[in-house]
Amino acid sequence: MLRSGSVIDLEQHDAIKRRLRQRAITLSDIAKEAGCGLSMVSMVSQGHRSSRTIEALIASKLGEAPETLWPARYQQSERQEGRTS
Repeated sequence: MLRSGSVIDLEQHDAIKRRLRQRAITLSDIAKEAGCGLSMVSMVSQGHRSSRTIEALIASKLGEAPETLWPARYQQSERQEGRTS
């Protein structure tokens, strides 16, 4: 799903890749586990696309919650869900 008003954060994406690399995990590894392409994982990490599954996988590999890695995404989702409820 494309994010409207998404926050693109290439610095955060690079930091995530570095932290994964320290754990000998690549974005390709995450793509295989998620059953999707590498480009999808990259787009999610950068903020171009949304996937709770991929966000959860990345976060679990780093020992964090997705809300911790991408707080703006989850705050934005909560606000949008509040409007539709």
